[in-house]
Amino acid sequence: MLCIFLGYDYSDRVVTQFNLFVQSIRAALPFPIGPFPIFMGFLQFYYLYEVFATNDTGGFSFSFVGIFSILWSLLTVVLTFQIFANVSSKRWVTTSLSALGLTVYSVSAAYTFGSHDSLRWNVLVENLSIAFTPESLNVLFHSLDAKGLQYGGIILVIFGVLEWRYNTVSKIMPSVISWKKRCVGFLLYFLMIILPIEAMDPLLKFVRSVYFYYASDQVVKVRLSDNEYPFLRTLPPKDAINIQEKPIHVFLIIVESLNADVIGAMAPSGRAYTPYLNQLKSTSVVVDRFYCNSIQTAKGHFGLLFSFIPSLKGKTFVKYPDVRIKSIASVLSENGYESIAFSAYHNRNFDNTTSFFLTHGYDEYETVRSYLTPKDFDDRLVWGVKDEVYFKRFFEYFDQRSSDSPTFYTLMTIANHFPFNSMKPKDKHIYPSPQDIHEDYANSVHLVDRGIARFYEGLKKRGLLENSLVIITSDHAFPMGLHGNYHLEAGYHEDSFRIPFFMTWPAKLAPQTIKKVASQMDVAPTILDLLSISEGSSNFQGTSIFDGSSDPIFLVQPYAKHFSVVRFPYKYRFFEDTQKEYVYDLVADPLEKTSIIHDVPTTLIQQFRSDLKTMYQSQFALERNQVRPLPLD
Repeated sequence: MLCIFLGYDYSDRVVTQFNLFVQSIRAALPFPIGPFPIFMGFLQFYYLYEVFATNDTGGFSFSFVGIFSILWSLLTVVLTFQIFANVSSKRWVTTSLSALGLTVYSVSAAYTFGSHDSLRWNVLVENLSIAFTPESLNVLFHSLDAKGLQYGGIILVIFGVLEWRYNTVSKIMPSVISWKKRCVGFLLYFLMIILPIEAMDPLLKFVRSVYFYYASDQVVKVRLSDNEYPFLRTLPPKDAINIQEKPIHVFLIIVESLNADVIGAMAPSGRAYTPYLNQLKSTSVVVDRFYCNSIQTAKGHFGLLFSFIPSLKGKTFVKYPDVRIKSIASVLSENGYESIAFSAYHNRNFDNTTSFFLTHGYDEYETVRSYLTPKDFDDRLVWGVKDEVYFKRFFEYFDQRSSDSPTFYTLMTIANHFPFNSMKPKDKHIYPSPQDIHEDYANSVHLVDRGIARFYEGLKKRGLLENSLVIITSDHAFPMGLHGNYHLEAGYHEDSFRIPFFMTWPAKLAPQTIKKVASQMDVAPTILDLLSISEGSSNFQGTSIFDGSSDPIFLVQPYAKHFSVVRFPYKYRFFEDTQKEYVYDLVADPLEKTSIIHDVPTTLIQQFRSDLKTMYQSQFALERNQVRPLPLD
């Protein structure tokens, strides 16, 4: 099979050489190789064939490195399962370890085919608190390749039957296994983990991700001394925005998974995906190039509300619940505004959001669930009600409030969530019979557009439109296959980070397009700028979109460990697993195909490395609670 895959005519010689290679490995090991590890080697070859020849999730080339990677992965798989077989002289231990290894191998392979990325430990451990909610299980199911899972299950059953009938795994197990042999086996596997050779073995990749998750020392290399708070600064109001009157209310609408490039898109039938937002764009302040700071909802909310680089490791709301940091809600509350969060997701404890919000500036955290009718539940999508329903129920909540004082509302939608396919036929307005995720997403985004229209209708009905500051953006983008990727966990290109930004305040703000490159971290300073609020000691790291300065844009891909900085038109990317750096010209190379790191000035590289250091310093500050000193001033 290897010869057919490589396309060589001299297959006999290749087979002979490969057999000699296997025999030499067998001779060098302190234990014999059994039939099951050999079978797993053939299974690994078939996996690689599917990856490169049919699924095209890899990047294999017929080079020495490519061929060596294949042979290395075959070796690692065989050795892994042989080591499992020699851990213990007890049959149940050996078979259990082999079965567990096969299960993890199968799930990792199915995840690779489903998401076009490797299954990583941090994807599991950082979402453990929400992993067993029905909505999260739905996402996980759609991230796995169904055929790969079926094959894995069948092989696992065959494995059990063969072991039960023929002792396939345990028959080569010696009656006594010396500690020397065990240590040699463990040492071999540890070397496979730490050797700087690309792992194409899904099981080894997963185990490697566990090791590097806990062994990564990048943050340790960047330290802050005690009582050092480098992220505090003064934010004076800008003279360019001379607005004396404050809006009655400030609405920050955070739409789930809304991409920048979907605005203005049309179906072949001529129907616009977002007709209302298309119209709104002409009457709004919009940012031409706007980024989310991470690909995860919790991190997007953190960047938006706290104007701080999202955590590189773990979710701040969960992992650092007591961190001393001010939000935009904290500052507005100090300046005469009530601060209320209103969520479309029913679970108040999801990602510890309620507790974190209420201890970091918000006066109230409410969900739409209490205001839903039985019919609303009938139309519910997997993650929550449609945005139209959400905004309708929000205004019922809004009307019930007795206070007319200025209020800052954070409105978080949820319906436009992966896999985007849970709407009923009557709600599929763009593509009545969607054929793929692109058409599902178009239908879903159209419902978002209807929801935004419902919100503005609610403002007009109550006479609040002219004197309300409204900002519409997203928690994160969602890749739509531009780079063969349809999953947040794998994306690190522009299409995983570009989101829209709309801002309206008809009484005070004229429509315009801001050419400054900006991100979620710039939203809070922009609000303070418009309200002429200065912070004598602010932890906000962004700048107002009306500030003409050119600031770095920090992008965090926490799962695949790609940390990027945009200093337009250049984009720097650091891949932590391999310690490699890349630089792209986003104007000349918008798809980020060719790194030009060796062609740009050294001073630019040094600047990017300084930005990267800032990202690690921010992580250290979160971990050591050194964002703000006690007491909060």
